[in-house]
Amino acid sequence: MFKILAAMSASLVLAASSVAADKSRPIDRALDKVMERGWPGVAVLVETPDGTVQTAAAGLASLEQGTPLTPTARFHMCSINKTFTAVAILRLVDQGKLTLDEKVTAILDQPVVKRIPYIEGITVGQLLDHSSGIYPTNNDPTYLKTLIGAEAFSGRVWKPEEMVELATRPENKPAAKPGEGHHYSDTNYILLGMIVERVAREPYKLHVARTILKPLGMDDTYFHSDVLAGKRTTAPSVANGYIKLTKDLTNAVTFNPRFPTPRTGWLNTSTAAESIDAAAGLVTTLPDLHKFAAALFRGKLLSPRSQSFMTAVAGEMTGIEAGKQKTRTLQAAATAFGLVLFKAGDGPGGFNTLMAFHPRTGTIFVGFTNQFGDFDEVDVMMTDLMSAAVSD
Repeated sequence: MFKILAAMSASLVLAASSVAADKSRPIDRALDKVMERGWPGVAVLVETPDGTVQTAAAGLASLEQGTPLTPTARFHMCSINKTFTAVAILRLVDQGKLTLDEKVTAILDQPVVKRIPYIEGITVGQLLDHSSGIYPTNNDPTYLKTLIGAEAFSGRVWKPEEMVELATRPENKPAAKPGEGHHYSDTNYILLGMIVERVAREPYKLHVARTILKPLGMDDTYFHSDVLAGKRTTAPSVANGYIKLTKDLTNAVTFNPRFPTPRTGWLNTSTAAESIDAAAGLVTTLPDLHKFAAALFRGKLLSPRSQSFMTAVAGEMTGIEAGKQKTRTLQAAATAFGLVLFKAGDGPGGFNTLMAFHPRTGTIFVGFTNQFGDFDEVDVMMTDLMSAAVSD
C-alpha cells in the first residue's frame, strides 16, 4: 500500500508476552528480541522442513484493552490478497478461458478502462507482474484522504471502476510505458479482479470463495468489504492495527484527528483498513493463510506452466547480493540464509504482513505485526524471525 511513502521515533517497548512458554525454541527467542523494537504485537506460524508446524505470538492485539495477541487472531492480510487474484487469473488461463498475452481491452470494454494511458498495448501478463506501467492508485492522495485524511470517517467505499478512474486523470501520470520495467501498482490487480468477473461470469468474491477459500478449508477468511456492507459483523478476534507516527510518516501524511491515540505517538487506524477486494481486502488467520501458502508454494494450485510464471522472479535472483529484492507476480529476496520467495503487504489499517517460502529447505513462514510506520517491519520478520526458523 504505502510502498512509495517508504522512500520518503517515538519508542514504545511493550512486554513480550509470548503465547508459548517454552523459550527453548529459536522462534520464541527471536520473537522476544523483535519485540524490543516496540511493536504492539507480532504473530507467526512456521512449517519446518520436517513438516512440523510451530506458532508463536507476543505483545497485544489491542493496546486499549490489553488483549494479548495470539497465533489464531484474525488480521488484514493487505497485499498478500493479490496472490489470490493471481491464482484466480492463472487458473482461468489453465482452463483455456484466458491467455497471458491477451490485451486488457479485449476483455474489458468499460469506457473508464479505455481511458487508461497506453491501455491498448497492455496485456493480462503485464498486469500480473506489474510491468504495465499503470499509475499506482494505492498511493493516490484523493484515495488516501478517504482512508486516513480529512474524509476518513465519511463511510465512503470505493468501487473498482472508481479506483481505475484515478489512473485516467491527467495529473496522475503512468509510472512507465508498458514493458518498461516493473512498477508496483494496486491498479493492476483491481483490473485483474474485473477480468476475473468478466471471464468467470460471476462476482470476484464469490469466485475466490468458491474456487480457493472453500476447497482449502479457509473458513476463517472473509472479505472486509462484507463487513462494511453490513453482510457480516467484525469478528471479535480481529487484531487492532496501529500506525506509529514517525517523523518521516507525519511529514508525508496528514492524519484525521479523530483516530484514537492509545499511546502517545500512536494511532489506532483499524477503521482505515482497505476493502479493495482484488488487491487488499481479505481478513484471515495464520492457520488459514498457511493452508493457502502451502498449496501455492508446493505447486498444488496451478499447472506447471502457470506455476513457473508465478515464481519466475526466483530465476532473476542469481548473483543478486544479499539485501536486494525484486517484485514481479511474487516477490523475491536475496538474504543471508538464501533465496526467499514471498508476498508482503502493508496498509493504512496498521498492519505489515508476510507470506514466504525458503525453496532450499521447504520452510513456509506466515506472520504479521499490527504496526505500520518504521517501513522495515517486513524485512525484520524475514531476516530476524524467518531466519531463526530456517536455521533451527
